[in-house]
Parts: sequence; C-alpha cells; structure tokens
Amino acid sequence: MAVTVHIPAHWRDRSGGRVTVEVEGRNLREVFNSLDQACPGMKALITEENGDIRGELAVAINSEVTEGSLLEPVPENAEIFLIPAIGGGA
Repeated sequence: MAVTVHIPAHWRDRSGGRVTVEVEGRNLREVFNSLDQACPGMKALITEENGDIRGELAVAINSEVTEGSLLEPVPENAEIFLIPAIGGGA
C-alpha cells in the first residue's frame, strides 16, 4: 500500500531534493525499509542501531504523533511526517 513520506528540509540531500517520497508499507518498519531503498541512508537518520525510532525524532501518521513503535500500522494513502527536534535556546 502506498504512503507519502514528508522529508525534512535538512535531509533532502538523501532524497535527491524531493520534498516527499512515495513508498510502500503496512507499518512504520516496512515504510522506513522502503524509504531506505528509495533513498539510501535515510533509515539511519530515523532509527537507532537497535531498530528503535531515534529519541530526537517524532513521527506522525496523518498528523497524529505516534508512540514511537515501528509496528505502528500505516493506513493506505497515509502521510508520514518526520519531525526532528529543534535545538537551540537562549
């Protein structure tokens, strides 16, 4: 099932400059594996070596932030948003 992944601006060098990438997947693990095939190196930005979603990254499916499980189901035609933490401060 096709889903659209929105790529953060500072990661677009990995997506060939694309703002969104269409991939297949029934859960986040499958989506991220498909994304890594389409955009090599992207999965390493999203997941830790142990396979968990990086703590500094929020993932939203259709604008709803997930609990961070790679087994989170992804409905057909969903939009996945990758939201890196914003650093800085006063």
